[in-house]
Amino acid sequence: MIWLKIITAAVLSGSLFAVVETVLPSRPLQPFTIEISDWPGDQIFALIEPLGLTASLPVRLDLRRAPPSRDPVQAFRDGLVDAVSVGLDRVPELLAEGGRVIYALDEVTGEGGLVAASDFATPAGLRGRKIGVAFGRTLEPLAVSLLDHAGVDPQDVTLVPLAPDRLGAALQSGRVAAVVAVSPSGLALLRQRPGVVPLALTSAQPEAAPIEAGLVTHVLVVRESRIPDQRDSLRAILRVLSEAVGMCRKTTDPCLTLMATASGRSADAWRQDFEAVHLLDLADNQTMLAGGAEAPVARRLVATVALLGHHGARSALPSTATWLDSSLVEEAARP
Repeated sequence: MIWLKIITAAVLSGSLFAVVETVLPSRPLQPFTIEISDWPGDQIFALIEPLGLTASLPVRLDLRRAPPSRDPVQAFRDGLVDAVSVGLDRVPELLAEGGRVIYALDEVTGEGGLVAASDFATPAGLRGRKIGVAFGRTLEPLAVSLLDHAGVDPQDVTLVPLAPDRLGAALQSGRVAAVVAVSPSGLALLRQRPGVVPLALTSAQPEAAPIEAGLVTHVLVVRESRIPDQRDSLRAILRVLSEAVGMCRKTTDPCLTLMATASGRSADAWRQDFEAVHLLDLADNQTMLAGGAEAPVARRLVATVALLGHHGARSALPSTATWLDSSLVEEAARP
């Protein structure tokens, strides 16, 4: 009897596939794994579900927050994840593993500063000392740039990753001799502390900046071999990322509250982090990724690698711009 009903339904609908879909359970969404960090721009991934933007995704996002002990490039190399969000300084390492940059997540547009305890406020004084850096390796290019401005050879110091809201305490306690920060209000608080001296500020030395405005750009790198079979999913992920950015630009407070709930950090701490970070949407990316080797992201990568290469970078930049795939952004931006 059941088969008679099925055949009858198939005849009436004109499609056996329609009948199969009504009889068989729908296939569960397959996961697409992306490794993210505590960098502010990465948090936009974590907001996709709370903001109610997963309904249109043809894939289940599996966001893996990287513990401090796990290197995202190694996770990508070991095949643990399909994509990673990293700073431009890590991109050359990922290119050797078949990675392709498909989206620019954010840029640091705020004032960067190197602030030292007065006892160490000379290039010679900082030699052999520890320098605290907000977000650690993410801001390494900026830290190296500011040390150069101050006349300090980055090879002569040790960069120590610190939470942004721990910079002042580390400087005051003597754990570090100087700190690098990008939050305008955070820098203002640091400079108000007794016995500290600003050694270099990006806003005061634009003509000497070795990296153009937007000193640090976080990008999404995906395995090239996954692009053909995951094209629809990747396009949809970029679209909802852009929607999340738009929502958070329009009403910031709800997004900060969601981040605070998910992370255990206060909304005010996240607000300070985001003072210097400009989130990028699809329209921004159409500009950032356009032009191949002349694209803004490509130029910034060259500048970043050149800066770090001067101080012993671990990877060389490939001679071609085939590592940049702007097609997914262009397709996702179409109506």
